[in-house]
Amino acid sequence: MEDFFSTIYYYTNGLYSVELDSYLYETIPGYLHLGIILVVSSFIVCSVFYYLLAPVRNQTTWWFTYAGINAAINVAAGLFYTVSPLINNEISPDNAWSYLDCFGFSLANIIWSFVFFVVISLLIKWGSIAKYVPFNKF
Repeated sequence: MEDFFSTIYYYTNGLYSVELDSYLYETIPGYLHLGIILVVSSFIVCSVFYYLLAPVRNQTTWWFTYAGINAAINVAAGLFYTVSPLINNEISPDNAWSYLDCFGFSLANIIWSFVFFVVISLLIKWGSIAKYVPFNKF
């Protein structure tokens, strides 16, 4: 499972440094933890949108709002995993990455959270009253 998520993040690893990439892959199972948070939060936020709080009006606007909530959750998790070792001095200074790399990893998390939100939306929307959101008659 770790290899699956590290392969997914491989496509956006140009946004952050090699030191951060190797830390998340080798030192801690960061890709596994962040990938599980990515999938679970996308599923929960999507389920809340489609089955608990499905709006009657402006469904597409609300869908993008929930996608933003999902992205914010994943950015917070990504920042926790990348900034905490810098603040707590858990890594050696020669292997340290910058705060700009943490921001780049947050951008990668935004991209992947949106992708997973769209995929999970396509999978679970069929029993909801908002089954045509975000794509009409798809």
